[in-house]
Amino acid sequence: MSLFVLPGMRYWLAIIVLHFFIPIVSSASDYIGISTPHFAFYFHSQDERLMRSLIDQAEGLRREIVDDLGIDFEEKTKVYLAPSFRKFQEIQPGREIPSWAIGVAYPSLNLIIIKSPRAIKRGHIDLIKVFKHEFTHIALGRAFKGREKVPRWLDEGLAMYESREWDLSRVSTMTRAVLTDSLIPLSEITHYFPLEAGRAELAYSESFYLISFLISQYGRESFHEFIKEYSGGKGLKEVLMEVYGIRWEELEERWRNYLKLRFSWIPIITSATTLWFLVTIVFILVYLKRKKAYRLKLEEWEREERML
Repeated sequence: MSLFVLPGMRYWLAIIVLHFFIPIVSSASDYIGISTPHFAFYFHSQDERLMRSLIDQAEGLRREIVDDLGIDFEEKTKVYLAPSFRKFQEIQPGREIPSWAIGVAYPSLNLIIIKSPRAIKRGHIDLIKVFKHEFTHIALGRAFKGREKVPRWLDEGLAMYESREWDLSRVSTMTRAVLTDSLIPLSEITHYFPLEAGRAELAYSESFYLISFLISQYGRESFHEFIKEYSGGKGLKEVLMEVYGIRWEELEERWRNYLKLRFSWIPIITSATTLWFLVTIVFILVYLKRKKAYRLKLEEWEREERML
């Protein structure tokens, strides 16, 4: 989960907040600081073993993400691993964060704050996935130069795409939406996501598949050009026509057709009738294979008898 806590805040004001915020945290005696070429990591000693694994991979993970975006930046990203929920709240530069949040990215501050897996009472946290998700928000936000106009479907969809956040429940969500013709229009997930849990889950899933559609159908180079032109200040509809040669409405229609092709066949192959049919086919193939092997064995015995 990633939250943007600085809506409408000017870039220079965010930098001032960061200036006053960082020394308080980084100077605390119970935090360890380790730097790499593009990151400054801060964490408690209890999390050192866990963080070492992330730190060793961080530069490579960063390179994968900026390569996918086609845009890079030089400033170091600060990453804090909070050892508890209380610490997670204390070091936030903005308002209070919901208790269910795991990580927060502040692109204007070039700052990531993640809750330690030790502080999570239920479930398992993949720290690498959380890091990739939050850094994708940072990289995209830096590409847009601190502007708070990144569409939600682009911001969340790309973060999910990079962190490979997918499971069977989301496949089920998409399949149900496609078959019942209940997909959320893209215009409704451009500025915000629904608050209702089921609809929010669908919004995240749709966002992932929209990014997947753009990259798989039109290529990574075109996606790089799309991000470059869009983050440079041009309007979305203008960039879509310039880069992909399609209107916004046409994009949505193609994307919906893409989803129908991808998900409409899933209930067919997972139905009980289909499964029994496949079992029957497998049984027949095994039977024929054994029958052929038995026939070949008989022929071999006959040849041996003739030779004798």
